[in-house]
Amino acid sequence: MITEEQFLHDFKDLLETDESINMEMDLLDIDAWNSFSAMAFLAMIDEKYGIKTEPFSVAEAVLVEDLYHLVNVS
Repeated sequence: MITEEQFLHDFKDLLETDESINMEMDLLDIDAWNSFSAMAFLAMIDEKYGIKTEPFSVAEAVLVEDLYHLVNVS
C-alpha cells in the first residue's frame, strides 16, 4: 500500500509543481492537471507502483483522493 504522503510527493513530482496539493483538492483546481498529465499519471503508476488501470478510471476522478484510491485498490 502506498502512503498518502508518498502518493502526494510522487503526484507533485509528476505535475512538476510547487503548488500545495492535498487529498481533498478538486483536480480541476490544479493548474497543472490536464489530459496530458492524466496520461502521464497512468504511465507513472505503472512504472512506480506496477499498477495498470483504465484511462476512463482516471477521467472519472474528481478529487486527488480519487486517484489515490485507484492506486490502492488496483
